[in-house]
Amino acid sequence: MVARICLVSGGTGGHLVPALTLARAIRERGHEPFLVTEGRSVESELLVREAEDFEVMGLPGGRPSRLRLPSWLVQTTWRARRLLREQSAGCVVSTGGRSSVPMGLAARSLGKPLFLLEQNAVTGRANRLLRRFAARTYLGLPGQDADRADAMLTGTPLRPDFYRLDQATVRAELGLDPARPVVLVTGGSQGARSLNETVPAALGMWAGNACESGDGSAYGNKPARRHLHRPRRDVQVLHLSGVGNEAAVRERYLAHEMVGPVVVQPMAANMAQLLVAADLVICRGGGTTVAELMAAGKPAIIVPYPHHRDQQQRCNAEVLVRAGGAVVVEEGRLDAEHLYETLAALMLVPDRLPAMGAAAGRLAASDAAGAILDDMERQGGLR
Repeated sequence: MVARICLVSGGTGGHLVPALTLARAIRERGHEPFLVTEGRSVESELLVREAEDFEVMGLPGGRPSRLRLPSWLVQTTWRARRLLREQSAGCVVSTGGRSSVPMGLAARSLGKPLFLLEQNAVTGRANRLLRRFAARTYLGLPGQDADRADAMLTGTPLRPDFYRLDQATVRAELGLDPARPVVLVTGGSQGARSLNETVPAALGMWAGNACESGDGSAYGNKPARRHLHRPRRDVQVLHLSGVGNEAAVRERYLAHEMVGPVVVQPMAANMAQLLVAADLVICRGGGTTVAELMAAGKPAIIVPYPHHRDQQQRCNAEVLVRAGGAVVVEEGRLDAEHLYETLAALMLVPDRLPAMGAAAGRLAASDAAGAILDDMERQGGLR
C-alpha cells in the first residue's frame, strides 16, 4: 500500500537537505512524500535546485513575530491538522526548526505517528518539545540523547554522492589542478560573516602575500599584523559565501592578492563534489555539515557559531575533534594570524590532513536513510 508521508523542515539548509534526501528514499520505496517548509529565502534557493518534482507546501500560518507566537502556534496547529487530513498523510517526519512544532502537534492530535530527525549532538528546542509525542527520534550524531529508549543513532541522511565520488575525477570536472591543494570554505546555507571576513586574509598569508589592511584581515576589533617574506605556497580556494555576500568576499581575496585560483559563489548545488575535491575544509559546525565531513572523509577547521545558548555547534564539532578529524577555532580567537597559524600547523605536517580525513571517514553512516525507513516500517509509519 502506498503511504503519503509529510516531511516538515524549517529554517536552514541543515534541516532541509536531510528532508530532501529522505524524501528521495521514501519515493524509491514506492511511497509518496510531500514537504512542508517555513518559506524562508534560503529554503527557496535550495528547493528550486533540489526539490525536483516533489510536492512542496508552505507552512499554513506563515512566520510569526515573537509577540504573536502563542496565538500563531494555536492557529497554525489547527491549520496543520486540516492540511494533514486533506493530504491523507499517514505520518509526519520532522527535521527540526520552528515550523515543525505545529505540524508535530497536529500529527499528535490526529493520532498519526510522528518521527523526529535530530542532526545535532544537542537536541534542538523544537525536537525537545516534540520528542515526548514521537514514536522515534533518529540521531545524526552521538550526543546527550543517545541513551534514551526512544532514540536511535542512524546518522544524517545524505546524498549517495558523498560516498562514491573520486577526488581526481571531481577535480577534473571542476577544472582544478590535481597537484595543488584545495581549501573549501563554507559558512552553511546562510554564510558566516566571520569566515567571510577572516579567511581571505589568512589564506593570503598562506599564499605568501602581505596582510596589512584592517579591512577583512581581522575579525572584531583585533589589530591586523603585517607579514612579509613568507614563502609562496600554491593553494586553490572554493568559498561559499552565502547569498548576497559573494561580491564583498571576492573583493577581500583581491585585496589580499589572492588573484586565483579562487572561486567564490553564494551556495552550491554540488556540495558533495566540492567536499570530495577539497584537502581541507574551513566551516561552521552545523550537524549536517559535520555529517558531510564524515561522509566525504575530510579534515576540517571548525569555527562553531557562538551564539547558541546550548553551544550546539561546539558539541557537534567535538564529535570530530575526539576522533581526530577536526580542530576547533573559537570565534573569540578568530583573526587572520591565528587562523594562518592553525592552517600551517595542519598543512605543513606530512600526512596530517590525510590522517584526519581518515579519522572523520570512520565515523560516517553509509545508509542513514535506509536505517530510518526500516525503523519507520517497524514502527508503523509506512503503511
